[in-house]
Amino acid sequence: MKENVIDVLMFLFDNYFIYEEGMPEDEMTLACELEEAGFDVKEISQAFDWLGELAELQHSQQAVALLHSQAIRVFTAAESRKLEVPCLSYLLQLEEMGLIDVLAREVIIERAMAIQAPQINLPAFKRIVGLVMMNSPQYQDNFAFIEALICDEVEGVIH
Repeated sequence: MKENVIDVLMFLFDNYFIYEEGMPEDEMTLACELEEAGFDVKEISQAFDWLGELAELQHSQQAVALLHSQAIRVFTAAESRKLEVPCLSYLLQLEEMGLIDVLAREVIIERAMAIQAPQINLPAFKRIVGLVMMNSPQYQDNFAFIEALICDEVEGVIH
């Protein structure tokens, strides 16, 4: 059995999103393929929900107001407990470098908090960042960077 929702999402990325071909047309067929790959039905369902909620967030008109915000982001106690310090530092570094905007930052935090795990380490967080960016129209031209971000298991500075 695979371990968690992030594993399901990464399997989808590795096997379908990169190549953009061979993806089953319906969710049921895809769910069967994921079960055959060893994923739990509950984890598959949560991954589908996670992707669906991500799509909704990307299209939310309320989020547009964040783009013009000059406020400083303070992480909540729950965010600080769940996202390890390297995750938060990495996120802030991406924003400072101009690789993500305020809206992407908030979507990334929301999607990370939606993962049902007590804590998220940096490699898993990088995958979440990559998946959010990959599903954002404004970042799709940076596919090579996103793929490197998702596949990079080395902690440290962004190059």
